[in-house]
Formats: sequence, C-alpha cells, structure tokens
Amino acid sequence: MLDMTDKATPLLVLAAGQRCGSTLVQRLLCSHPRVMIWGEHVGQLRPVLAAVERLRLWTEDHGAAGRDELAASGHQGFIANVTPPRSRIDDACRSFIETLFAKPALDAGRPIWGFKEVRYGLSDALVLHAMFPRLRVIHIIRDPRDVLRSLQDWERHPGWTRRNTETSLRYWLTVANSFIGAAAEPDLRSLILRVRYEDLIASPRQWSAAIAEHCKLDVNAFDHSVFDKRVHDSARYGRLDRELHEWSELPASLRALTDNAETRMVASAYGYDLP
Repeated sequence: MLDMTDKATPLLVLAAGQRCGSTLVQRLLCSHPRVMIWGEHVGQLRPVLAAVERLRLWTEDHGAAGRDELAASGHQGFIANVTPPRSRIDDACRSFIETLFAKPALDAGRPIWGFKEVRYGLSDALVLHAMFPRLRVIHIIRDPRDVLRSLQDWERHPGWTRRNTETSLRYWLTVANSFIGAAAEPDLRSLILRVRYEDLIASPRQWSAAIAEHCKLDVNAFDHSVFDKRVHDSARYGRLDRELHEWSELPASLRALTDNAETRMVASAYGYDLP
C-alpha cells in the first residue's frame, strides 16, 4: 500500500448534480502545480465502499470465528469462513483508492490528489473521511432553476435526453439535501466547505482564497484565468453553441420539475427561494 495517508490532503469536489460548477472548481484546483483532481467516475466507488462494509460485518462475525478455529486447531478446525481481520479489509480499500487516484497523480508530480463527482452525498464523504482523516470536501451548489436552464441547452444536442435531465435534478435534490445540516456541525464545518456557484462567480478571488485555505493550499499558486475561460464541453466533439433561455421561457414540463415541496425546502436552505 502507498504510504500517502499522512503526506497529502485528499480533496473531494462534490456537486449537487451536473451544471453546478464542479468542473470550474476542478480546473481551479488543477491549476495549482501540486494538485490533481480527477473527473467523475459515475459513482462507482459507492459499490466498492458497500462491499467493504459487508466484508467488515462478515469478518467481525464469521471471519473471527474462523480465525479462532485456525489459531486453535489449524487445518483440522472449521475454517470455512476464515477471513482477514477488519484492518486488512480497510487497508485493501484504501490501497485500491490510492492506486487508482493517488499514485498516478504522484507519478505526474502532483502529490495532492482527489476527484470530483456529482452523485456522492454526505454519507459517502464521511466514509471516505474515515479512511483518509486529512480529507477535505468542497460542496458546490447552484440554483436549481439555472441548473435546468443549462440542462435544457444540453437537450438540444444528441446524447442528452429529458430523462437525463430528470436524473440530474434528482441528484441535485439528494446530494443537496444530504449536506443541509453540515454547516451547523462544528466537526463537519472543518471538513466541508460549502460554495454557492453564484457567489463563486460574483467574487472569484474571495472564494478562491476560501478554497485555498480550506484545502491548505497557496492561493497564489492558482491560475485565476480559469474564471475568464468558460469550458462547457470537450474539444473532442467540437465546441457546441449554447442557447440559454430565461427561466420563464423554459417549457412548463421542465419548470414543473422544481414545483414540489421537497425541492422548495432544500433550495430555501441554500438561499434559493423558488416560487
């Protein structure tokens, strides 16, 4: 296993769904010469972490009995369920994550590593924090109306459907809801920095400094020109023209996605007052 746990501060950029500004924060952090923030991985660490929890439960019950049998009777004991202890399971998971994300970052000369994702909530962040105690989280949120305005533009192009938009807004609701109480918990305030996209765009220098302080980075090492260059899609597919409409101009079926009590409640907790 890589001996990196105490040498770097893993950084997570967790957005409430697509079009919240996570790529902008990722680009800002990657402009620091010692930082590598990997992109989204469709939430596939979640089943890995779930498997780890299941293995922990197994090894602390059946596995422990098997280890006792092995210690007492060797190969003549009932060792059908013998498994390594919990510490080995945790080490294996930590090693997997470090091999996947930390080592290639280190090989590139960027020892501070992390990733951004639009599907993980507070519970996922806490599981990862238990494995990496130095971990820091940047949670970025945006007015859901502007999220939908941006997603409606995506619907004009192949590969993005209304169903994708609906799924993304569900991510917004689930992820945003999970982080609501974090600002009121002292232990979580030191772990999680909440950033509203609107505030970041309005005061980029101020929020860059807040991000740098939270992540224990030198703000002067950031390239603030990331705020001057908007990147909405991959050059691999050619730059796409954007066509953003005002909220009132969106189809009623799209605006209806925010027209429910739960979305209004969550949005209000972040300072977004929906009609």
